[in-house]
Amino acid sequence: MTEEPIWTIKTFEREQGNWFSVESNTLYVDFMEAWSWTIRNIRYMGHEIAGEYGAHGSVVRVDTGAGPKDYHYIGTSHGFETVRNFSILVDGKDQETTPGKIGSGRTVVVRKASNLGPFDHEMEITFPASGDCLIEKHSYKVVEDLNGRFTYLFAFMHCNNSALDQWLAVLPDGKELEGKLPNRGDSGLFLERDVKSLILYSRAMKKGVTFVYPECYRGTRKIKSEISQGTTGHFGNCIVDRKKDNKLYFRPEVKKMGYKPGDVFEYSLKVIPFSAEPDEWRDKGKTLAVFN
Repeated sequence: MTEEPIWTIKTFEREQGNWFSVESNTLYVDFMEAWSWTIRNIRYMGHEIAGEYGAHGSVVRVDTGAGPKDYHYIGTSHGFETVRNFSILVDGKDQETTPGKIGSGRTVVVRKASNLGPFDHEMEITFPASGDCLIEKHSYKVVEDLNGRFTYLFAFMHCNNSALDQWLAVLPDGKELEGKLPNRGDSGLFLERDVKSLILYSRAMKKGVTFVYPECYRGTRKIKSEISQGTTGHFGNCIVDRKKDNKLYFRPEVKKMGYKPGDVFEYSLKVIPFSAEPDEWRDKGKTLAVFN
């Protein structure tokens, strides 16, 4: 007896060009070709978790000169990313990406090979048969001396709905740190820690999202121009309270790792949206914070 499909894959056109979506009974995620096939929206039971206020995915900053403003970013909406190969695998078979095509299956894997300046980059996003989450993996092969123009890497970026303003982080030692974002718009940076998992929640939506890593990744220090008096010098996982979203970044330590051309490293992250009442979101979010 054939098992029922979990995910529906649709390819379509919008004013910005070609898109495709992956959708289950509860979760919807879409991708945009013009922004190097990066995620544009994540919705759970019709509620926006991450939206179109900025870019999602991997971005590299490189220096272009000696001055403090002589730099640019590579990747997603910033441009300069060269996409070399892109595919959608549905139950292990290639899905056509011609606009108007519709497919379905129990598992979906989205793969992209590209160049991000100092790195050859491979993105792999898996939608498993559970139908309730996505697993993001970014791999990087060093292709030039990182003591040159390379400044730093954002491995993950998620432009989360500003209503997701309560947060709880599980730290490397198992302790918990909790806070609430003021949602004043561009009002500062929050968290700035290495974490095992992070939970965001909205009382208004009664929805949350758990971000969990397979291990506690080491974050980098801020560069000198980012440090102001009285602030931490660490970046790592950071929530930026912006005008239209609460953007979550992860900036890993790369420069001090001693990577040489030819070396490969990677980072993975599981994203699990959920529903919960205001008095239960912490427990439910932590219960979901299991990578495997």
